[in-house]
Amino acid sequence: DFSERDRALLILLRPHLHQAYLDAERRRRGAPQLTPRHWEVLHLVAAGHTNAQIARRLGVAEGTVRKHLENVYARLRVSSRTAAVTRAFPDRDT
Repeated sequence: DFSERDRALLILLRPHLHQAYLDAERRRRGAPQLTPRHWEVLHLVAAGHTNAQIARRLGVAEGTVRKHLENVYARLRVSSRTAAVTRAFPDRDT
């Protein structure tokens, strides 16, 4: 059992420990190797846009957006939009 003082200290340390963990994970995995277009698509996905909305915004076909996302998933070794955003933007609050 932790004392009140121990719990208060852990509450203060939690954000710093979490950031240290994220930094260590980033160093271990390295930065994702994505093209500027992949990053652009991922930012729009992270903002909650659908493939159709992304396609309109970028002036491309919806199939092109799907292909970009397939390539992003492969490079990040993930299988979903949520996982891709989490992997690409580990510091993002969800």
